[in-house]
Amino acid sequence: MGFLLLFVSVGCKKSDDADGDSRFKRTEVVMKSPNDIRDIDWKNVEVVWREDFDQPNLSDANWSVLTITSNPDTAGQWQNYREENAEVSGGSLKIEAKKEGAGQSKGDYTSSRISSDYAFKYGRIEINAKLPKEAKKGIWAKPGMIGNNENQVGWPNCGEINLMEYLSYNPNETYITVHSSVKNGEKGTLISMTTDLKSAEEEFHIYGLLWTENYLKFYIDDPDNVTFTMDRPSSPTAEIWPFDQPFYLLADLVEDGKYGGAKGVDDTMFSADLEIEYIRVYHPK
Repeated sequence: MGFLLLFVSVGCKKSDDADGDSRFKRTEVVMKSPNDIRDIDWKNVEVVWREDFDQPNLSDANWSVLTITSNPDTAGQWQNYREENAEVSGGSLKIEAKKEGAGQSKGDYTSSRISSDYAFKYGRIEINAKLPKEAKKGIWAKPGMIGNNENQVGWPNCGEINLMEYLSYNPNETYITVHSSVKNGEKGTLISMTTDLKSAEEEFHIYGLLWTENYLKFYIDDPDNVTFTMDRPSSPTAEIWPFDQPFYLLADLVEDGKYGGAKGVDDTMFSADLEIEYIRVYHPK
């Protein structure tokens, strides 16, 4: 089938800007729609973008490390984001949550939040990840995607697709969440689905998305193992279906806040890692 790669002027790596900074342009990778979108063979695919974390450091060509976020749904979080908390070693990325101070206060903790320098529209997207080993209170892990027009329309209007979320006070469970201007966490109208996954903390699992103009299909480990499907409405608008534009990748590890800290923070769990072995984007052949 092939794909369309749009090269946009890409600025240098940024580390101190909010998501969607207008000074920064991502390279867009767009999948061409087939004649009959219902008959896509999602196993007959080719890799169009990959990150295997096999270099000594996080690639400046692929990633930016963010120190702040423009998302208003982040009140009460205790971490400061730092570049050094995103470490590449042993063939994987470790985003490390640490306790640096006395604990139990904002600024006593550090973590990292990274976004891709590429944005993707449609395709099969996989994040192979393992969650923090200590099943204790206080951590919220979130690898997902944010609409690339965030700087123009803001969050949640830009849309957010989380291939997986994890709250450490609920071990062996992962969540799929989808945000739009109508359905989102800030309004309490979030679209969410829970999956029992007994080895989420002990083993790597693939958290995948099959994405076309007609649907979002989420799966774990294999494209045949679809756990949740969200179909495009018959009369889509930007308010209810912002998922027809490029989205950039995001990986975030949060300490405390209204989600991760809903049942408090157990300081004995730190340090804790969100480990990502690879991220890949496929298009049908």
